Amino acid sequence: MAAKALCLLAPFMTSLVAIPQASASEVLQFLTNIAPPYQEMVEGALDGSSMRTVSCVMRRLNQRYEVDLAPWLRAREQVRLGAAQGLFSVAPDFADLANGRLSLPLALERWVWVTMRGPKPARFTLEKDRHVAAVLGSNQLKWLAGQGADATGAARTAVQLLRMLAAGRVDAVLVDEAELHVAWKEAGVDPTSLALTFERYMPLGVYFSNSFLAAHPGFLDRFNQEIAACPSSNMALSPMERRVVLQVAQQIRANLLADPHLVPALLTAGQGSAGLSVPQIIERDRIYRQHRAAMDHLLVQAVRNHPLSSLLAQLLASTHGTVVELQLFDEAGLTLAADPLPSDLWQADEAKFSQTVALGPDSIFIDAISFDESTSQFSVQVSFALPGKEPNRVAGGLTVGLNIEQTLNSHHINPP
Repeated sequence: MAAKALCLLAPFMTSLVAIPQASASEVLQFLTNIAPPYQEMVEGALDGSSMRTVSCVMRRLNQRYEVDLAPWLRAREQVRLGAAQGLFSVAPDFADLANGRLSLPLALERWVWVTMRGPKPARFTLEKDRHVAAVLGSNQLKWLAGQGADATGAARTAVQLLRMLAAGRVDAVLVDEAELHVAWKEAGVDPTSLALTFERYMPLGVYFSNSFLAAHPGFLDRFNQEIAACPSSNMALSPMERRVVLQVAQQIRANLLADPHLVPALLTAGQGSAGLSVPQIIERDRIYRQHRAAMDHLLVQAVRNHPLSSLLAQLLASTHGTVVELQLFDEAGLTLAADPLPSDLWQADEAKFSQTVALGPDSIFIDAISFDESTSQFSVQVSFALPGKEPNRVAGGLTVGLNIEQTLNSHHINPP
């Protein structure tokens, strides 16, 4: 029957693989709708960034599944009634959390305000007297309604929105940036005539019914763990985001390098670490992780009480939430100072080290966006190799963790 169902539902269905946790006939039913670039039809098959991540997770779980298309309201009702087990891609602000739970993000919507460019760059702010618009049925329009905005203007597509904006019928339109780059070409709008203001990220996940999760304890935890192993290209910074993030992080780097004690402290620490073998470093890292929470060991206290940790804490506090993490590590990858305390002492097994210090002076590594479920915040790490006193020598590395939404909200952006 499963094979027959697969034929009947193609091409809206993914491949099926063996399932170890249930009977051979059990197949998880997922519902979705067309919402490029997250779910879209490509040569008769369902594709898109969210679809690819779901496929990757299911493959890693060795879980049989099917995906079908359904109108949004009907899909939510089918999940609530148990006729389907999951629905994607769903935003947390609009999920029925009384009857289900949402996975970690599969992808991100990047919401930007689009306005006509004025003589002076200015950020758009949503005020009661502003006439704004969004695509009908979109997460943006639902959010605007929740904000009490004058969003009586709406359109079926982002192309129509841009034409409304160009005609002066609205002050601004709120769109997902992914739609914008295609829409302005079709709308015949010159992108240099537009100004963009970042509003927020909206994470998109899989909504699972409570009845399914109760019957499959631990499934959501396993699903979330595998999302990390199936990174979506959508979680990487866009060129615009990279420009802003790098500008902010480089200013932090310059401020720190202005302290005359920083480079000598890194060089001194590096001399001490040079005498340690890799097994000795790994043992130090193990001890640090074991005692980090209690802060009852010299290895933990050495990082916490280092004078440079105080400097980092002061700088972090002065940014009022834009910078969320600062970490200095020596040439061996051992943390010298940080705020807050890092989860581990040794960084040489991470990209923040292998893509900076290990490559030499002037190396920079910008990581993908990460989501902290406990705080519902998005962050990004920018890491630098810090130069030593001698030419072509590295003293150590610096990692700057930024609240990416707050960073983008404090800067004016332009279409590329």
